[in-house]
Amino acid sequence: MPITAVIFDLDDTLMPEHPADYAALESTAGALPEGASIAPLEFRRVALDAAHTHWDGTPAQAYARTVSTSSLEMLWSPDDRSTPGLALLTEFGPGFRESVWRAVAVAAGADPVHTWRTLDERYRHERDIRHRPYDDAIPALEKARGEYRLGLLTNGVPKVQRYKASAAGLLDYFDEVLVSGDLELRKPDPRLFELLLERLGANADSTVLVGDRSATDIAGANAAGIRSIQIRRPDNKHQMDGDIIPDAIITSLEELSKYLQ
Repeated sequence: MPITAVIFDLDDTLMPEHPADYAALESTAGALPEGASIAPLEFRRVALDAAHTHWDGTPAQAYARTVSTSSLEMLWSPDDRSTPGLALLTEFGPGFRESVWRAVAVAAGADPVHTWRTLDERYRHERDIRHRPYDDAIPALEKARGEYRLGLLTNGVPKVQRYKASAAGLLDYFDEVLVSGDLELRKPDPRLFELLLERLGANADSTVLVGDRSATDIAGANAAGIRSIQIRRPDNKHQMDGDIIPDAIITSLEELSKYLQ
């Protein structure tokens, strides 16, 4: 059956996630006061360790698994109180950020009382300017727009994911956008895929899913009867699962059009 709709994942499919987090952390090292010294890579390691320490075992972490967000995202994400669970994350955020940046300041030999806010503001700025698409993302969406119904299906907090997609110049390409936090579910739950199909007015057998992660994108599409294309970018190391088989594999979105014929 001819393809009438294409569903895209967001993070590490259309725009980088952890590479942007790491680059922002390393740049934030430059905000330390005179006399405090820590190399950018070590600053990143300390910040990641502190984020995990102050995140693990908290009620916020337990809820975050439901919608699939992380401690790193909590260091910059905008407030979202659209559900009780998301309100819990929002209320947890300020104290979490303060704890993380105080720990980093201490590790760098800086006064945490006078430094943590500077680090917090700098990181949020550095992360904000890195909401950028991959070079092949917008050309692929331009080519597909008008010929296919386009959907965006992403795990995460609704305001966060929509903000990222908008800041990267991606959001307006899609006819429908569905974020897992809208329903307090997460991929690979096939209900998310089925709901997006319904909103797109598309059938599973005439739809293609493009995503990077086997356990979420490919497994969910396969369970919903949607043809799956896995993008395996050379710099993305977390997407493989030998037990979950996509219908096709690409290394760039430049290859996508030949699978949509």
